[in-house]
Amino acid sequence: MRSPAAHAITGRGFKNRAMATRGTLLVGYDVEKTTECAAFLERMADIHEEMNAPCTVFALGSCLLAEPDAFEAAAHNPLIDMAQHTWSHIPLKTVVIEDGDTVEVIRGGSPEQIRDEVTRASQAIESICGVSCCGITGPWAYYRGLADRPDVLEILHDTGIRYVRSYGRNEKDFQPVSTAIQPFWYAPQGFPDMLECMVHGWNDIYLRSKVGWSNLKGFLDQMKADLDHAAERGLVFSWGSHDWSSLREDPSLSLIRAVLSHARSIGMQVLNYRQFWTRMEALRTRAGNPRSARALA
Repeated sequence: MRSPAAHAITGRGFKNRAMATRGTLLVGYDVEKTTECAAFLERMADIHEEMNAPCTVFALGSCLLAEPDAFEAAAHNPLIDMAQHTWSHIPLKTVVIEDGDTVEVIRGGSPEQIRDEVTRASQAIESICGVSCCGITGPWAYYRGLADRPDVLEILHDTGIRYVRSYGRNEKDFQPVSTAIQPFWYAPQGFPDMLECMVHGWNDIYLRSKVGWSNLKGFLDQMKADLDHAAERGLVFSWGSHDWSSLREDPSLSLIRAVLSHARSIGMQVLNYRQFWTRMEALRTRAGNPRSARALA
């Protein structure tokens, strides 16, 4: 089976007239720390309101249960899209991380576990936040996303998931992930309305560990370079960040403000993942249900 990513590897991806000529920044936060999620949601929402910048919150089910009022307030913000990160951070498939020094194996959940975790998280979002859930970030993220796991895609599709952020590792199950790999449909696997949005570059945990947690400038310099590269080529850049890591050594979330400010200054449009999926789904439908994102270019 040919991976749909093969159609996007040229870098064309979603570079089309519906997207800004200076590229698109997709913003989403994995909110997964019960002791810090409420503070993060409040401060993050203030920054996004100040900048009128949409984002997606990928909520862990256990956090929803711990801080229901904070998530309900976030869901009422028209800029914020609510999605999920499973109930307890169970991987959707096995990851074998080769970082150059060690090899670490993170075992994926069984189909039964995955169905239960995704169903429970979606139900919690609906009951607490009053909105439906159609998106997920796969815990730990994976090379090729879920292109090689149509069984998992079927579970996600059955539970209402339509956009997936799971392609977040390179061939070593590590990072960075090249922007040459652009969002694609899981049409070859039998799910033409499911969109893979991946995570580009380094997620915030890896990058801040790499440059030093207190080295905010080092983190921002790399992010600016990555955004400049995407903007110059009219590409989508999907940014992976977390609640607890965003607060570490940066309680005011100055890096979030700086990243958003830079994206705007170079002409990138900022979208949340539901907005992006909705636009791409409309294009896909009008184009006659193409098998790949490249058909929309």
